[in-house]
Amino acid sequence: MLAQVTLQLQPMFKRSVTFLERDDSDLAAQVAVWGHLHEFGDMTWLPRQGKVIYREDDRVDVSSPGDGLNDYLGFRSFPTLGLIIARVAEEHVEESNDMARCLAAGVLPASFPMQAYGFTNDGSSFTGYPVVGYQHRIQASGSCIDAKDNLLRSSCPWDPCVRSLFFYNTGFSVTLSKAPALVADMQRLRDLNPRALCSLDAKMGMLIRYVGASSAYLGKTEDSVNFDFTYYRSYTQGRPRAHSDVIDELEQMALRKYGAVPQWGKNRNFAFDGAIAKYAKAGEFLKVKERYDPDGVFSSEWSDHVLGIDGSPNIVQKGCAIEGLCICSHDSHCAPEQGYYCRPGKVYTEARVCSFRPTSHRDHNDEI
Repeated sequence: MLAQVTLQLQPMFKRSVTFLERDDSDLAAQVAVWGHLHEFGDMTWLPRQGKVIYREDDRVDVSSPGDGLNDYLGFRSFPTLGLIIARVAEEHVEESNDMARCLAAGVLPASFPMQAYGFTNDGSSFTGYPVVGYQHRIQASGSCIDAKDNLLRSSCPWDPCVRSLFFYNTGFSVTLSKAPALVADMQRLRDLNPRALCSLDAKMGMLIRYVGASSAYLGKTEDSVNFDFTYYRSYTQGRPRAHSDVIDELEQMALRKYGAVPQWGKNRNFAFDGAIAKYAKAGEFLKVKERYDPDGVFSSEWSDHVLGIDGSPNIVQKGCAIEGLCICSHDSHCAPEQGYYCRPGKVYTEARVCSFRPTSHRDHNDEI
């Protein structure tokens, strides 16, 4: 069975990119308008530092001078030994204290601007903003995929063949009308303990992008704002992360209070629980899916869980909330033997997160 697909082409154009750094005092207001001011604009929020990196990115005429290139620093290959050493250092810092974690978290936000985030004006050197280049050279980045096979002497930072960086990647979108309130709530949560979000700064913060409304069955029914961030993950299953309760509350706040929808290729299990019900045309999508793939060739047990066809994406068991397999409802879903208990969120009190409680503050209540 074949389907007809229509592609629409448009004339080649160039883009002009400039990065600006400001404080985050007006971030909630800016998130509502930045996408309208710049066609390809986005922003990166560094919550611990209270800074925002605004990307002014606009279409310009193809005759504009410049042959700029986006070779983002984080998507390049690196010496494999260096990646392994960096992971060992990261694990040591994670087991340390807030001061050490926050000092380490300042390394990338300090070094990336000095290297223009990997942008060059001519493909080899950076001489200043704006960087002007053809659409295909600015839109996509990732020279790591083109790196030569050198017997793993160099690797992509995410290569599973190497015990290097290991992290969770969260991505969700909320409607543009709700984004300012969500950002304000996230800032309130940050303000209670800014050091708790050093783990986000360590991975270059939270990327905030814009997604247009679409008539697609699983598209956005309204213009939306996408939030994307990564954070430390242990190689040891069941080992809690420092201040994991803050990030977990942030995610639950977005998904439950503001009706965010998860990015299908990212996130932990709990984010997908009930996600398909947030799409008004989910039924139509499932009908088309059944029509073109009646034998489930392109389906799996996981996709059936996520799409609400059979079962649930949640895996409720001992320690499940530590790994994001569930939202805790019982202390055993956390790691009570390590001092982590299921407790309400601090700003979004309907959240249930695994919070560390020193011995002197523990009680004998094993349930919420």
